[in-house]
Amino acid sequence: MNQQRPAWVWLFFPQLALVIVASVLATTGHFPVAWFQRSGLDKVGHLVVYGLLSFLGVAFFGRARRWPFVICLLVAATLEEVSQRAFSTRTFDLADLAMNVIGISVFGAAAIVSLAATRS
Repeated sequence: MNQQRPAWVWLFFPQLALVIVASVLATTGHFPVAWFQRSGLDKVGHLVVYGLLSFLGVAFFGRARRWPFVICLLVAATLEEVSQRAFSTRTFDLADLAMNVIGISVFGAAAIVSLAATRS
């Protein structure tokens, strides 16, 4: 039996669009990267943006597909960070990658626990 998704999980798609648009803008030199780095929001941004994407994705795709989703998101985030080495407008940073992985893992786990608690 399929359960109906709560309305808020559809926020996954705008969040995914935000990640894609931010990546494209940064690659084309139209994202204020320097401001984020100077303000200290760079690492927090990576944590929150990928973490929220993970939380919403796990909630959207549900229990049966949570692990494939999280693994795919981890791979995609890693490839996106590593690909930055190919662009002069981007800078590969292990700390950014670490924050992506931490955000995906922690927020993904929070979604799994939260969803399990609401079903009990």
